[in-house]
Amino acid sequence: MGRKFLAVITALITSLAVIWLGWMISTLAAPTTPSQMEHASQADLNHYANTAPTMTYAIALISYAIAGFAGGFVVTKMASRWSSGGYSLSLLVGALLTAWAVGSYFLRFAGPVWFLIGAVVIFIPFAAFGHRLAEGRAHPHIPETS
Repeated sequence: MGRKFLAVITALITSLAVIWLGWMISTLAAPTTPSQMEHASQADLNHYANTAPTMTYAIALISYAIAGFAGGFVVTKMASRWSSGGYSLSLLVGALLTAWAVGSYFLRFAGPVWFLIGAVVIFIPFAAFGHRLAEGRAHPHIPETS
């Protein structure tokens, strides 16, 4: 049980690192990114969120997809050492990332509504896709082709 918990924590750390890097890259798309954004007030963040170009949010959604995939992949690789599968753990990672994205949208950094909808929809399918690729062809439910 502790090892599966560690696998989920490691997958979340990996995913959040990818998201963090994605947001750092997405700020390059905006012409007026506030300097020292980590020290900006909530009013400054809201102004930036309302004036940021669509490309900023598109890059962030791409990083969300990569983060969901990485989370599902990492948790499956780590969990498969101790048990079969890990599909439920991949879905758990996707659900936790979705909850984090919704929480950060409402509590800290609100953007356009389409971005929230994309964040809600993107994590779980990509975590499942990461799981599918991590388990490989040797998994019993994947038919062998000759």
